[in-house]
Amino acid sequence: MRFDLIANFSPGETIPWTRTLEMILEQCTLAEQAGFTTAWFTEHHFAHNGFMNAPPNPVQMCTHVAAHCKKLRVGTAPIILPDWHPLRVAEDVAMLDNMTLGRVDFGVAKGINERSTLQFNKDADRRDNGKVMRLYQESLEVILKAWTNEAFTHKGEFYEFPVPGWKETNRFFEPLDPRYHAEDGEYKAMYVHPRPYQDGHPPVWLMSNAPPTFKLAGEKGWGVISMSAGPKSTLKCWEPYRDALSKREGREVKLGEGVGVCTAFYVGESMEEADRTIRPAINAYYEFLGGSRPAGEWTKHGYLDVGEEMTAEDEAMDWFDFLNKRGIIVVGDAAFVAERFAEKQETIGLDHLMLMQQYTGVPYEKILASWHRLFEHVVPKFGTESIAQKRVLADA
Repeated sequence: MRFDLIANFSPGETIPWTRTLEMILEQCTLAEQAGFTTAWFTEHHFAHNGFMNAPPNPVQMCTHVAAHCKKLRVGTAPIILPDWHPLRVAEDVAMLDNMTLGRVDFGVAKGINERSTLQFNKDADRRDNGKVMRLYQESLEVILKAWTNEAFTHKGEFYEFPVPGWKETNRFFEPLDPRYHAEDGEYKAMYVHPRPYQDGHPPVWLMSNAPPTFKLAGEKGWGVISMSAGPKSTLKCWEPYRDALSKREGREVKLGEGVGVCTAFYVGESMEEADRTIRPAINAYYEFLGGSRPAGEWTKHGYLDVGEEMTAEDEAMDWFDFLNKRGIIVVGDAAFVAERFAEKQETIGLDHLMLMQQYTGVPYEKILASWHRLFEHVVPKFGTESIAQKRVLADA
């Protein structure tokens, strides 16, 4: 199984960022020693209360960690593309790919934070979902064009490159390269540097729980990482992905290849300690989420599996029991956590876990102890080689 991590820590209060960076790097260093594949970094802005103590710039965070960890890959989980200029993303991620000698995974998403996005781009207003989805898709199209074409142009709903009407007047560039300039000097095509270090470009990962996104990713040969959900909901996404990727590659793709699941976990010293430590944080966090979406899609009903009905027992449960019962979070002692991972591997073909412990109010010492128990008692039961890695080794 491929193991990845998100090393953010959410103390629920403002702490010095120098300390945050120390904690993130400590977790990543331990994960590298345990054979993890990628450390992923999310993007959060304007968190005045320290609730989500994640970096505002995942590319910078990747650069910092990659400079200290020599084998661990680094990834963006995600870059919120509508909030960025696509040419800047193309340049920055390609630069990172060269600085790390090809240890970059490029994760992107449309984003959900309505409060922050308006501060960057009025066209990215999440309250107009159709418009922001088009902006997101066009931004990714621009980035991939910039990475894969020595002379590229683009004209879409939101961007046009090069911007028309500009002419080169600097004699240093004469004779003008006809790939990039018309006879009168007008800039007609662009070159973006540096080129990515990895062949073509870094692996593209979409962050989504929507079946149409999985189908699109399979058709394009991209990966997808979803948030943990019920097994039927997961397979509803994975099956169209597998079918599309099989058709694209002309081979039978195994269920679980090319996709991953992001799961909140905690490995306690006992079932009782895990419950006592994490229950209050989970209940507070999901109450917060449930109240943040006006359509109610993040209430308990939003986490029911396909065909599942809400029962009176479910209604009476707190969030912790409701989610842990379904494996949407995995919290317990080492034996319990390993059993839950093995169950997902056997029932749906889970091959790739992205693990996180973003629990507000939980002391960092407990978060670190949980990682240690995971590395020592859970990961060795599975190994750290994925389906895709096995295929690459076999082909070699």
